[in-house]
Amino acid sequence: MVVRIVQGGSTRMRDLWIRMGYLGALIGLVLIGLLTGSGLGAEVSLTDLAKSGTWVFAIISYGQVLLVCLLAPLFMASAIAQEQSGKTYDILLTTPMSNLQIVLGSLGGRLFFVLALLVSGLPLFAVLLIFGGVPIASVGVSFGVAAFTAVMVGTVAVTLSVLRVGGRKAIFTFVISVMAYLIAAYALDAALVRRVLPGPYTTWLTPLHPLLVLEASLNSANYRPPPAESLAGYPAIVRFYLGQPFATFALLSVGASLLQVLWCAVVLRRIGQESSPWVRKVKLALRLNVDGGERQRPARHVTGANPIAWRESHTRGRGFAGLITRWGFVTAAVVIGVLLLATYHLGLLPSVPGPTGQPLPDAGLFRNALFVLILLEVSVITLVAIYMSAGCVSREREDGTLDIFLTTPMTPKHYVWGKLSGLVRFLTLLIAAPVLTLLIVSLYTLLGLALDWPTATYQQPVFMASGGGSVATPLLLPEAPVLLVVMLVPFVALCVATGMNWSLKAKGVLGAVIPSVIIIGLLALILGLCGWQMAESVPYLGAAVNAFSPVTNLAMIIDPWQRLDAFAANPLAGRIVLGFAAALAAGGYSVIVYAMLLGMVKGFDQTVRKLSGAG
Repeated sequence: MVVRIVQGGSTRMRDLWIRMGYLGALIGLVLIGLLTGSGLGAEVSLTDLAKSGTWVFAIISYGQVLLVCLLAPLFMASAIAQEQSGKTYDILLTTPMSNLQIVLGSLGGRLFFVLALLVSGLPLFAVLLIFGGVPIASVGVSFGVAAFTAVMVGTVAVTLSVLRVGGRKAIFTFVISVMAYLIAAYALDAALVRRVLPGPYTTWLTPLHPLLVLEASLNSANYRPPPAESLAGYPAIVRFYLGQPFATFALLSVGASLLQVLWCAVVLRRIGQESSPWVRKVKLALRLNVDGGERQRPARHVTGANPIAWRESHTRGRGFAGLITRWGFVTAAVVIGVLLLATYHLGLLPSVPGPTGQPLPDAGLFRNALFVLILLEVSVITLVAIYMSAGCVSREREDGTLDIFLTTPMTPKHYVWGKLSGLVRFLTLLIAAPVLTLLIVSLYTLLGLALDWPTATYQQPVFMASGGGSVATPLLLPEAPVLLVVMLVPFVALCVATGMNWSLKAKGVLGAVIPSVIIIGLLALILGLCGWQMAESVPYLGAAVNAFSPVTNLAMIIDPWQRLDAFAANPLAGRIVLGFAAALAAGGYSVIVYAMLLGMVKGFDQTVRKLSGAG
């Protein structure tokens, strides 16, 4: 099985482009790190080279783990999509191979490509060793964290394939869950947990998070395991857990993977037997067809001028699990926002030291926590938009639905524009989550100003036109929810248009997901790096550039007094600039979306015929 999977995957151009894109991303991170870390120039000392090498090593180590968390499920998705569509597991069960051989072969064959990506990046780390400042042990930890993460993610994907669960939808949901966990757990540890605990030591969350394990190795001066004497009173297993984050992470990853492999080996041949009542219950819970007959549902009335838009907005996520997921996301976001606001109003926020060593004011800590919460919500919305749009055309090409559409009187313009409007309309419920959170805080600020609450404003040190200073600022700008809507809706449309563009050109869903994620990620990263520096140093123009990255734009909307130069000196002009920047970003996104849709409509027939083999 390993030979079959490796030989088949090694001849695909898609996998070659993925490997080249991975190396290209790592090389780009190295160049960015050298430029920002003073590692290039005519007069660079050995000390500067060592510092630059350490900085670049940290960048590509974090980038490598994030890329593995993103690419490993996509590589492993073929363990679900291909095996399920071709009924390969049913054929393998008729061979003399044991259950364990089938499971390990499926895992090892597809895990080979992920581990090969890690090995291909080894020369870059070897070059950084020449600069100095990077111990060889840190290189081992970096590759070990990435490898164990890949094994854990790959094992989960194979488990889903053995269960015959949900195909690509399951793997996309898994990717979104992984990214949400990485962002939420890291933000929780960095913004709250480690600030509350005394000393620059690791926390209980560290061994459970790959990025925190990396930070404990790369930034040991400010984030290291507690000393042995402080753990003397704990049991041996707790001392090992808190004192050895990397070893604990490795054991947990390997142990969880082994348990999943053994469980899959036990149930592989039983999972398809309908005589087992618990298997039938699992399939019913997962909304699978347990009777083998044709599914039927009552006819529904189509409303609106474009049936494609109606189909995308009304038929997606109408199952029980879909409704629970969407409304649960919105409910959880609003509830967490309200609890955070209530904690701030009652003065129950923990005392957190700031950059100068003095405790941060409650409002400053609240804004940081609010930014983390909104950033997590926007990240989930972005990933959902990309994954849904990347499969909207290629999925219909694979199941033959697109051929049926081509026999109707609908034009390519109706099809493409209907897809975009329907998907954006479907995502409006998710978009409402961060908007409602900011709206609640904005209404609280207005009510507090009207009733003269002491929590509605506070004295904050800010950047003034003449240097430093302190000014009374409201907790949040009243127009912050409007600014978020103006920016977020066109950005989500851009994500959908990007995914649709690659979905139209790619034969499969995976070939559309990967470039879409890379393009949106690079767009947010490059514009964010440029805009973040300009917003704090270039008056007015910096805000316009900063608005094009959703991450830095969120920080600017939530706390413009700290993020925008000269905002505190002239708040009225600064608020006008914020509105202009949001409108400019929305207009720029809209122009790009319009151009992409025109290109898709123009080349629709040619692209469809080419991929179907008619051209």
